[in-house]
Amino acid sequence: MTIVEDPENSNGAPTVEDTGIRIKDIAVAYEHSGYDPDEITQLYPDLSLGDVHRALAYYYDHVDEFRSTELAQA
Repeated sequence: MTIVEDPENSNGAPTVEDTGIRIKDIAVAYEHSGYDPDEITQLYPDLSLGDVHRALAYYYDHVDEFRSTELAQA
């Protein structure tokens, strides 16, 4: 699994390659909705458990960028 930022998809938001699933959506499911990684694979069947963990690692490695983007959109 690779994280990609394609300006033609999801407005350039980081997504899981070949799925279109935004990293932000995975992080929101985990942090705000309280889903555990196994449950997230049920929400997004195209993702493996490893994909979810890698996406969350990416999110936390870039959390300041994600949060500043959220504030700018508010």
